[in-house]
Amino acid sequence: MINLFGLQMSLWSLLLLSGDMAAFLLAVPLGLLMITQGNIDPWFFLDTYKWSLVPVGITYLAVLYVANLYDHYQDFRRRENFSRVVLSCLVGTLVVTLLYCLPAWRIIPLNFIEWHAVAFIWLTTIWRYCFSAFALPTRLRRNVLIIGAGAAGRKMAATIQQQPNSGLRLIGFVDNDPRKAGAKVNGAPILGTSQALSRLVKEHAVGLVVMAITNVKSSSLLDSLAGLPFRGNQLTDMPSLFEFLTGKVPTDHISDIWLFLNSLNRRMIYYYHFKRLTDLILAVCLLALTWPLLILISLAIRLESSGPVFFRQERLGQEGKPFQIRKFRTMVENAEESGPQFATSNDSRITRVGRILRILRLDELPQLLNILKGEMSFIGPRPEREVFVREFLAPVPEVRPGRRASDPASTQVVCGYKERVPHYSYRLLVKPGITGWAQVMHHYTATLAETKEKLEYDLYYIKNMGLLLDLAILLKTIRIVLFGRGR
Repeated sequence: MINLFGLQMSLWSLLLLSGDMAAFLLAVPLGLLMITQGNIDPWFFLDTYKWSLVPVGITYLAVLYVANLYDHYQDFRRRENFSRVVLSCLVGTLVVTLLYCLPAWRIIPLNFIEWHAVAFIWLTTIWRYCFSAFALPTRLRRNVLIIGAGAAGRKMAATIQQQPNSGLRLIGFVDNDPRKAGAKVNGAPILGTSQALSRLVKEHAVGLVVMAITNVKSSSLLDSLAGLPFRGNQLTDMPSLFEFLTGKVPTDHISDIWLFLNSLNRRMIYYYHFKRLTDLILAVCLLALTWPLLILISLAIRLESSGPVFFRQERLGQEGKPFQIRKFRTMVENAEESGPQFATSNDSRITRVGRILRILRLDELPQLLNILKGEMSFIGPRPEREVFVREFLAPVPEVRPGRRASDPASTQVVCGYKERVPHYSYRLLVKPGITGWAQVMHHYTATLAETKEKLEYDLYYIKNMGLLLDLAILLKTIRIVLFGRGR
């Protein structure tokens, strides 16, 4: 796995992207071969249009991404995935034609785009078929050994087993608890103690060792771990691997120190300035383009139900500062007469017009004014209400088993306090957004458990935020709006 400008990518996904770029470049001489039959000098053509090819290539890759075709778990030998690649390339050709080949602003000849598209479709489908044929068996050969068979180890094992095409095959566990010797956890055996780590790694051809213990490590274990990278074995911790496989941070198995040391201490002043400038430009352009739509939506809301057109509510922004969020009203008037409550997917309070607005995300358009005022950004965690934030930040006792010899087996001792939803305060470090990683990966939040899972996605964004991750969120949002589904 690599971190590319804030966007974590698998090497397999990067290889898939590189192959598509190579297919695009190889299609250029094939397209030229067809149009040069009209006595066009190919070298003059390339010199004239070489920079015009850059946005064409970016557009094709963006369309493939929106179509979710950089998920390297998919088998592109299957008919449905093969067809999706062809269809997405055709859609990309249509988009390229509309953007770059219209007579008013033609920046590249249409006849070249047509022949180039034919070559690109053939090369891309052949490349992806070969990728699946050779890469899928290779990915399944990497053996994983987990150190620690406690809660963190069990969660890591379940995550690996839920993704059989991830390229990871769980061999078993290493654990020093003598009571667990010979037992099975999540169907995988406990192979031995940390003293046998080096032997087990060699015996089972382990490629990846995962640390899933949070207590003090023994000196013998640390000595065994230190030698692994020098023997070609990769060593990682449970939160990092879980984050990569799921796109979220396991809040139950991290500490504040882990968050800080894993990129919360990065200086990103230029990124923040660029993001603010981009927010302002996009907000002004969208308001200029959508004002007729805003009027039509307002009329539809007013005709269907009584009450105000706009919904205003106090939310907490960056550093916990309150502000008034603006949205189109999608629920009946006085929807919270019985008190604050989460919205659900089939909420009876949502009006017919409101349901359409929510599906298309058009109810969010008035938040462009919040962006102009600097209270929100396009991308970030969703702004939450103070009443819920207070609940999530409320301290609850943290307990551990009693350690004295006289303590009964069931004794629990209070050893401190933690937030009801651990690490929720980190969510207030950045500006809230209209869309975000949690919104495109998770849906309605109606329970405390779902709030906790949504926070895991928000922490992933805060930890890895960057220009490419923002672009990925934007493209995923477009996919949800167009097809009604995320991920």
